[in-house]
Amino acid sequence: MSTPVVFQYQQALDEFRREGREPPLLKRMSELISLLDLTATLNSTLSGREILDAALLIVMGELQVSRGALYVRDPAGGFRLRSARGLPPGAPDVIELDEIPDRPKEPAPPVFGELGLVLVCPVRKADRTIALIGLGPRPEGSTFGPQETGFLQSLAACAATPIENGLMYDELHRVNKTLSVKVFQLHNLFDIGGELTSSLDEEAIKRLVITTVMGHFLASRAALYLLGEGGLDLAHVRGLRPDESPIRLPAEAAAEAEALPGPSRVGDLDSGPLRDALTRGRFGLAVPLTGGARVSGLLTVGERASGAPFGDEDFDYALALARQAQAALEGARLHRVALEKERQDRELQIAQEIQRSLFPRSTPTVEGLEVAAVSRPCHQVGGDYYDFIPLDGGRLALVIADVSGKGTPASILMASVHASLRATAGTTPPAVLLERVNRFLCASTQDNKYVTLFYAEIEPGSRRLSYVNAGHIPPYLVRAGGELDRLRTGGPVLGLLEDAVFEEGKVVLGEGDLLATVTDGVTEALSPDDEEFGDARACASLCASDDNASSALRQLVEAVEAWTGRPGFGDDLTALIVRAR
Repeated sequence: MSTPVVFQYQQALDEFRREGREPPLLKRMSELISLLDLTATLNSTLSGREILDAALLIVMGELQVSRGALYVRDPAGGFRLRSARGLPPGAPDVIELDEIPDRPKEPAPPVFGELGLVLVCPVRKADRTIALIGLGPRPEGSTFGPQETGFLQSLAACAATPIENGLMYDELHRVNKTLSVKVFQLHNLFDIGGELTSSLDEEAIKRLVITTVMGHFLASRAALYLLGEGGLDLAHVRGLRPDESPIRLPAEAAAEAEALPGPSRVGDLDSGPLRDALTRGRFGLAVPLTGGARVSGLLTVGERASGAPFGDEDFDYALALARQAQAALEGARLHRVALEKERQDRELQIAQEIQRSLFPRSTPTVEGLEVAAVSRPCHQVGGDYYDFIPLDGGRLALVIADVSGKGTPASILMASVHASLRATAGTTPPAVLLERVNRFLCASTQDNKYVTLFYAEIEPGSRRLSYVNAGHIPPYLVRAGGELDRLRTGGPVLGLLEDAVFEEGKVVLGEGDLLATVTDGVTEALSPDDEEFGDARACASLCASDDNASSALRQLVEAVEAWTGRPGFGDDLTALIVRAR
């Protein structure tokens, strides 16, 4: 029943207008009808944009203007264009006003005037402007009178609640969308975190991180740099040609990466080596990998295929992924270190077993002689060696040596010397024997490996000693009367000069004489003040001993221990003493 009445009023109003008259009652009825239509439109089930478009058309039709725009408050600030009719091309999507009017204003602010809008009407809710309606000029240049502005205020009052509801709906939709993205990212990070922590293969971890970040951001390129000695070294890359991806970001770029507060757009970086290198690689996002107090790497991602910029949600995801990657890589590194430690421990155990097998199990009993020896490695495996080799006719060969290096290589070299001497001792004169051993070592060991060695053969009855000193510390011969002699005859160290020639020395031990051979762990033992024990103190300790060989050996070792103090030995200590009864 209402439609025919509304139509009759509209016909009568149009007739008055054709005649140039403006009947107040009919005009008011028209405005009320427009407000009724507007209210019905705003509360309809149309989409948000369709509702605003229809509302703007109702207003423009009632006020007979051909140009209009509706701007709605944007969460980021300013007002965003939501509906428009008749605006010139290039109208801004977002406008900002220094001063927002609280009632219809004509003329409109300059930003509206540039769009051909002469009046602006605020839509307010709870003392807050939530939208702006801009209208173009009326026909024949007439202005908006009190009746039109009153109509606009009534319209704004009717539109305030639906528009606010629309803003709340948009905000809720945005929040729900953000939450959906967060939930997806959390599920993704949870799955990736499980895969990363289950792998101890560094290369597999790098591949997984790069594949994940490219798939999540739909990027065609990504690279992972890890901190090296000279800067950030390229650890893994996909989607780049060799000439596009720098193999190393220099130290200056690493310093800039360390200063990054978090994930950053490459375009927002300060000018410098880091930005230049990433720009050449066409990267759009840089994410630092932080390990401890410093940056340990850099994850870089290319621009998205869609061209969409990286936002806050992307930063959060990239940062979480970078932290997981850093933790996984650190776990893999620690696992590798543990494996290396196990390997070294196995090697050390082998070296200990080799070394223990080389030393004599007991001290030999020789007619007319007392023999004592000791070897104390400063580490678990030492480079010193001594041996007693029984020979034909009751003779005894004495050996003391210092092998270069430590650990398994030194123990293997020591085993070679031990085997060579055991196989050939007593078959040839000492000088010829060591020439053969020297040639063997030169042919079978590295150029920088050598051995200092003292070799002697003793005849028990006559106590005659034939010896060769191959670059070793000259043994001390302390006579019963207190005189001191040093056994220096021999040649160079073994293993360096293939054509080396050795000379044999001879000496006879008198009754009560003492022969002491030591390694540099005795003479070069350091005090807490870094002063060496030296030959003089070694001689003094040996000359002061008038007891048997074991007591003389114990007295020498105690003197060195007292000299080094709490720090202890800095090198292997080995000593072998023979006293003639």
